[in-house]
Amino acid sequence: MRINYFLAIIALFTLTLAGCSKSDDNVSPATTSSPADLLVRTWVFNDVSVQTDAKKYKIPAVLPTGGGLFGDENVLVFKKDGTFTAMVNKVPKTGKWALQDKKLTLTDLFKGETTWTVNTLSANDLAFSTIAVDLRKGKSINDSKAYSAEEGWAGEMSLLLLTMLDKNYGGTIDFSKEPEPKSVQLLVNGKAK
Repeated sequence: MRINYFLAIIALFTLTLAGCSKSDDNVSPATTSSPADLLVRTWVFNDVSVQTDAKKYKIPAVLPTGGGLFGDENVLVFKKDGTFTAMVNKVPKTGKWALQDKKLTLTDLFKGETTWTVNTLSANDLAFSTIAVDLRKGKSINDSKAYSAEEGWAGEMSLLLLTMLDKNYGGTIDFSKEPEPKSVQLLVNGKAK
């Protein structure tokens, strides 16, 4: 009798397991953080380059003139509430940020709005770039009829950094032997702190 009882329990257990089928629902493991969550942290930037249509120029941390490009002002702190803090001329400045479809918009840092394209965003790395500015559109980068405010800012900053590398201004590159840039774009890379 005991054996029959034992066999009945095993049969019932086996039938119960056989009646259970694997769910057809696609259950995936928890996904990684959203891009906005990945952005919320302190970022230290120490890699800046200017990309022209012909060549990429890395801007050194210490410029040939002896001045430093990076210092206390190479840190951006993005907060969950959509604000950020940066050091500008040794004074903390705050602004608002928004990230949508790989476009990072920073508002109020320089009393305006700049949009950056996010090329890389992970828990440890952030790389973004300005828009590419076509230098052939106007006679001067300050020509507001040819360039938007954003193009003017990005073009001006890129050209200023290239000038710092020029041998004529104490740099190491003889730009008379370099291809004349038709476009410029600022590239910035950072690491999470």
